Amino acid sequence: MSDAPKLVVGTAGHIDHGKSRLVWVLTGTDPDRLPEEKVRGMTIDLGFAHGQFDGCDISFVDVPGHERFIRNMVAGATGIDVAVLVVAADDSVMPQTREHAEVLSLLGVERCIVALSKMDLVDDEWADAVEDEVRGLLTGFGIQPLCCVRTSAEDGRGVEELRGVLARLAREQSRQAEPYRWFCLPIDRSFVIPGRGTVVTGSVAHGTVSREDELELWPTAERVRVRDLQSHHDARDSAAGRRRLALNLAGVSREDVARGYTLATPGYLEPARFLDVRLATLRMPGKTRKDVLRLRLHIATSEVLAELRLADKPESETVSGVFAQVKTAEPIVATWGQRFILRDESGMRTLGGGRVLRPVGRLWTARRPIQRQGLQALFEGQPAARLEEVIRAAEWQPLDDKRLSVRAGLRDEQEAAEMCRRLMGAGKIRVIEAASLRLCVHNSHLQALSEDLQRRLKEFIAANPRLPGLARAQAPAWMPGACPPRLRQALAEWWVSHGPVTLEHDHLVPAGKRQELPQVDQALLNAMLNEFDAGAFQPPLIAELKCRTPKNEKRIRELIELSMAQGKLVRFAPDMWLHERRWKELVERVTGAIRERGGITVADIRTLLNSSRKYVVPIVEALDAAGITRRVGDLRQLGPKAQAGA
Repeated sequence: MSDAPKLVVGTAGHIDHGKSRLVWVLTGTDPDRLPEEKVRGMTIDLGFAHGQFDGCDISFVDVPGHERFIRNMVAGATGIDVAVLVVAADDSVMPQTREHAEVLSLLGVERCIVALSKMDLVDDEWADAVEDEVRGLLTGFGIQPLCCVRTSAEDGRGVEELRGVLARLAREQSRQAEPYRWFCLPIDRSFVIPGRGTVVTGSVAHGTVSREDELELWPTAERVRVRDLQSHHDARDSAAGRRRLALNLAGVSREDVARGYTLATPGYLEPARFLDVRLATLRMPGKTRKDVLRLRLHIATSEVLAELRLADKPESETVSGVFAQVKTAEPIVATWGQRFILRDESGMRTLGGGRVLRPVGRLWTARRPIQRQGLQALFEGQPAARLEEVIRAAEWQPLDDKRLSVRAGLRDEQEAAEMCRRLMGAGKIRVIEAASLRLCVHNSHLQALSEDLQRRLKEFIAANPRLPGLARAQAPAWMPGACPPRLRQALAEWWVSHGPVTLEHDHLVPAGKRQELPQVDQALLNAMLNEFDAGAFQPPLIAELKCRTPKNEKRIRELIELSMAQGKLVRFAPDMWLHERRWKELVERVTGAIRERGGITVADIRTLLNSSRKYVVPIVEALDAAGITRRVGDLRQLGPKAQAGA
């Protein structure tokens, strides 16, 4: 069974046209499982059956035909490979025939078989007319039926023919590659088996799952373990590809899961309340044309209240091929390209549907308006163009390869990683990394950031002419607030390396700009440096500078910082500086004495420098910290920096 070609078939059609009876005749299983369904003779909820036709495993999802249960029909139609539109030959096309056909079209079900039922009640001429009407209906919705099989559950007419058609389609299906490699199962049913716990079922959208695998249950993001799995009562260790599947989940109560939830490989899906979409068609629910509508969104097996905002004012009562944004009442999960159905707020009428372009969107505002060009790229672009747009739209939000693949419609994280490398090689994006965090940034954002930082840097220097520039350590604070704090240092280093800036004495200045002080500040700087030079190894404190006045202390401190950045002063203790010439002289004297004597004390250094203990103690500590000397008992010997320079 595991290697047999597989096919998931969904029925569609008006109430009492014989959908469930046809499934029963084909498989020997009555898909109506609820007692109420058997009493009323009407399908209310989804029914399931299975058959083996010519060595192929065929799974059936039988949907209700009554208009009150269309939401169940939409949930069942999600994930099917082939639709069988059942039309009673004695009744022809009816309201739910039309609505089901439209739903199939909006969900992108391209393969459809027409099954004319109750052929024992009509002649061939009548059946020909009905078949023509059904084909015309489907063609109007853009569906080309694969074939029309005339059946009768009473005399078995057409049953073997239909089985043969389904087996052929199953073999064709087995040769097609899956769109995605990661596992995803929209849940359409959940129940409890005594002694085993909670079981969920659904039609596998794509991917492989095995016993003991850990999955994510959405939209709660809870991690769950697969205790056991079955496909049509056949216990399995693993299951791959599209099929009906039941999973026994460990540690999950019946109240924690319901229809509309999704199981998926961890890391791929993410919840959102805003989806950017393209509408295939939308009919206004009333006589007034509105660009904001309240309605019901059906996506996968979930149904949620939502608000639809059109990108443009509608020009007619029916719009087609337009962009819109969906705001859901509660978080949901979706993938790029996923189809959805829109129904009115009361759930009585199907209004339209379309495809998801951004499964995780942002509210359109005046500051963040709709990006039409980006949505167009997501709708009709090749995979590389879609990925580039996803990265551009993410701005400073880190997205790993799994999330990138879902947003861009790529097969898995490996394909996303490879495509990112290609985009980097083409100069479209850059990757900023820090520890385990990675940020893919579109070059347009880096260019805009560089221009903004360049402008701000020029303004900063103009406002602070006595500063040597922007301290390199302060650059991370200039990075965008939307950039995660852990990545700002790496982003700042990118700016230092690639931006139009020059690094001078560990300060940033615009490239090609020479820092020049006003004449009065230059004169004050020269006087201050002369005093530090004259002070030798007993340098003046700021309060002792002769050039200082009560009005210029702030300027003097700024000039001291500038002198340090330019290497003209050396700080050896808080609020203590030496002229750079005196520092070099100090180092030569101390290292020379140590080489001559083998070691010297603090008192020896005080005598050597003709200074006081007030200055010598912090000077010696600064020499130790710089690695020029090292303390051994009461002596100072040559440190690693002095030995390396010997």
